[in-house]
Amino acid sequence: MVNGPSLLRSGAMATELALSHGDGRIRVILQHAPVWEKGVEPGSGPPQGLKLLRAMISKEALRPTPPTPQSEATNPPSGGNPSLYRGTPPFQWRKRWTGTSWTWGPQNGNRGWQLDEMEEADAWHGRPTGDGPNVWNLLLARGGILIQCPRVVTNDEVGLFRLAWIPEGDSDEGPAKLLRIEAGVSVLQPMEETVPSENVRFLPPMLTSLRCDVLESAGDLDSSEDEESSGIKAIRDAMRP
Repeated sequence: MVNGPSLLRSGAMATELALSHGDGRIRVILQHAPVWEKGVEPGSGPPQGLKLLRAMISKEALRPTPPTPQSEATNPPSGGNPSLYRGTPPFQWRKRWTGTSWTWGPQNGNRGWQLDEMEEADAWHGRPTGDGPNVWNLLLARGGILIQCPRVVTNDEVGLFRLAWIPEGDSDEGPAKLLRIEAGVSVLQPMEETVPSENVRFLPPMLTSLRCDVLESAGDLDSSEDEESSGIKAIRDAMRP
């Protein structure tokens, strides 16, 4: 689920992403505030972008007591329900994932897809730090949560807001599950003026695309596929003497 992007009274933009599984869900709210380039007096003109100001993460469950490491240790979640504080090793993300995908866009509307194989470029969950320097990321091993979003959103390109979650790992009850959501957001687009004006006005931030994936593990990647991962190669190169 995505809620927003929406404007707050403070002038910041809020984008909410949520994923649910069983009796639990992960909810993330990302706020971006107006920012000006270095050397430009803030407020002297229109902002050049929106910079990440705050990230809020909520682990929620429909249970008699709030989910905590202690409560889950005392009363482990039943089958089909997530353990919100389960340890998730990094290699758990590097699996062969299959399942279904749902996409939405202003041109093509709602569409459903069957994913029998995922290309490396599409497996962004396997690259925690993202694909560029403008990506802010947070990987929580306790719970298997990955967040990616732009450090600064500008009108030059669509900002991608991403949330991935492994609510269940491989077990005797079934394969690991992976949920993903990706929202494209456009900001600071000039408003077309029918009457000339000295004021600069912008359209509200808009959701330009949405994708939701429900996947499960179909086994490990073979050595050749794993070697092609830019993230894995970067880690191995850094560890070489």
